[in-house]
Amino acid sequence: MCGAPAGQAGICAPCVADLPWIANACRLCARPRAATGTCTRCRAHPPPWTRAVAPLAWSFPVDALISRFKYGGVLQFGALLGRLLAQRCRAGRCDGIVPVPLHPSRLAERGFNQARELAGPLARNLAIPLLADACGRTRATPPQAGLTAQQRYRNLDGAFAASAGVRGLRLAVVDDVLTTGSTMTAMARELLRAGAVSVEVWAVARGGTAQAEAKV
Repeated sequence: MCGAPAGQAGICAPCVADLPWIANACRLCARPRAATGTCTRCRAHPPPWTRAVAPLAWSFPVDALISRFKYGGVLQFGALLGRLLAQRCRAGRCDGIVPVPLHPSRLAERGFNQARELAGPLARNLAIPLLADACGRTRATPPQAGLTAQQRYRNLDGAFAASAGVRGLRLAVVDDVLTTGSTMTAMARELLRAGAVSVEVWAVARGGTAQAEAKV
């Protein structure tokens, strides 16, 4: 970013340090909080996954990098973000990495699956199998951007189908941004229904503001 020699992630250490890292977050929803542990909301209504990792806040330059990657097709930004995410994930907890799938019509329109592009560097850096076909999209859904949280959940009802090959596996589902959690909830429930032992949620950034939900 600044022209200094790049480190292991592909950018220099000072630029990595300047990114909007979230210091403390709820272990289940990854929302920033004053201390580590589980937030009140998740204790009352726990999600279907066992842990969420979303180490960066949806603010500059992360929001710009994700937008250029996802909507502008700058795939090198996806590789960079995947390597940064790998630094905050633990390999020993999972048997496979599952990218959030796109419906074939959306994939044809965009030309690539952003979650798959992020999952590749993660799998290589953590030496975890990439299970790109473990879950598929059964129907095309309207874009999540601009929908309310309730509309997002309804939009994804029955939208995923998991492979029988996930039975007995501990899985990590990967996407670019975690906002309302509607996509991850629908996928986690489907994977668990198909026999997965557990599901973790890994995303580059934690959104949740009105601005973030309008763009992702």
